Amino acid sequence: MQIIPKAAPETSRSDWQKAAESVARNFSTTEEYAAALKVKPQSVRAGYCRDGHYLGVVPIKPSRRLLWPADQVDALIAGQTVKADAAKIDEHFARKAADASKVPAHLRAKAEKRLTSGEGAK
Repeated sequence: MQIIPKAAPETSRSDWQKAAESVARNFSTTEEYAAALKVKPQSVRAGYCRDGHYLGVVPIKPSRRLLWPADQVDALIAGQTVKADAAKIDEHFARKAADASKVPAHLRAKAEKRLTSGEGAK
């Protein structure tokens, strides 16, 4: 008696799979963005932390990771200027300032030193 395996039943993609595919098409990860610019991913993260954007591109942060708009990344690679959205940058700094406990001690000390020395913001 020969056993013929049954084909796996076709399953429809769930909503979260469709959403994940949409995000993958419309956004780049930090690693993908850095590779396209030929820099290290940490350079991109540091620029975002420091300035609220990296080369004018402001990411979204749906969870713990940053996702960069693919259309802006592509425009930047093509040599076009990308202008950062000031409202999103202000939102980034407001979020950082809202919980001072999340600021690492070495950055807090650096900021205090800058304020007390009269150097002010760069």
